[in-house]
Amino acid sequence: MVLFATCGLVGAACSKSPPGSVLQPADLVTTTDGPFNPDEIVDTGSFTDYLGLDSDEVQTFLDHSPYDYPSFLSTYQSNGVLASDAIINAAETYQLNPLVFLVRAEMDQGLVGEEYYPSPTSRVEYAFGCGVIAPGQYDPMLAGFDVQCDCLGAALRESLDEIAQNGTTPGGWGVGTTETSLDGILVTPADASTAALYQYLPLVGQGSGGNWLFWSIWQEYASALNYVGPIGGTMTGNAQLGDACAASTDCAEPGSICATGANYPGGLCTLQCTGQCPSGQVESFCADFQSNGYCLAVCNPNAPTPCRPGYSCVSVHQYMSTDPNDGQNVCFDE
Repeated sequence: MVLFATCGLVGAACSKSPPGSVLQPADLVTTTDGPFNPDEIVDTGSFTDYLGLDSDEVQTFLDHSPYDYPSFLSTYQSNGVLASDAIINAAETYQLNPLVFLVRAEMDQGLVGEEYYPSPTSRVEYAFGCGVIAPGQYDPMLAGFDVQCDCLGAALRESLDEIAQNGTTPGGWGVGTTETSLDGILVTPADASTAALYQYLPLVGQGSGGNWLFWSIWQEYASALNYVGPIGGTMTGNAQLGDACAASTDCAEPGSICATGANYPGGLCTLQCTGQCPSGQVESFCADFQSNGYCLAVCNPNAPTPCRPGYSCVSVHQYMSTDPNDGQNVCFDE
């Protein structure tokens, strides 16, 4: 049972473009009454809510953008993949909210706000900087908005996984760890999602760019989409065994780990065990996987929805038990 998987494309450099004339005036106007907090750009629950929007909602958003005209992305295809499908594909692959890709497409290259295919073509084909070797020099293998979405998703998911495994990213960004941004501001990320965003772009940029701009556009787009966050609210520190997570700090049970990667849609709070699991809000069972024990949420296979989306109610054997009848039904991704 491999609990953590690192995303691919780690060698693909991502070059973040500074905000400029590509932005729409509305992007620099905050649409929320709450104050900007550089320590929390977007809560982890919302950031990793990959089921929060479906392809139809993303397509409708592009058809009727917040700028009172359709975005060219509504009909644009790369490598035969419609832009809305490229966003959903990357969101599902890396368990990230589709809003993440919409926001970065606008803040990096102003793509959502463009009514017609923009110039130069690199703004689209290398939207997130993956494959940019030097000014005017590009890797053709990484061309296309669909490839760029995958590269962006891989980079952000890799940071979330590094935080879950090591506490911080290679750049030193982690939950509760104070670092200095490129514009000289002390930032102490309140959650893994914020730390991952600063690893990707270590700039506060209040009022004009950086992670302030991500926060501002997120508010703008979330309002347009009527997105209010994941069902059940944010989960930082409150996720029970079997619940979704992006980092171990999201899980409530002491000693828990957050299993992430393709085998764990949305992340999975679990706990290593040697036969018994702690009694808590959720009944769990010490399941045997590849000679290791992990606590998984117990489920009823006869219930209408025994497990959360992406997981099935399956029968497993108890860890360290010699009795072949010692089994239980748990929620797991087969």
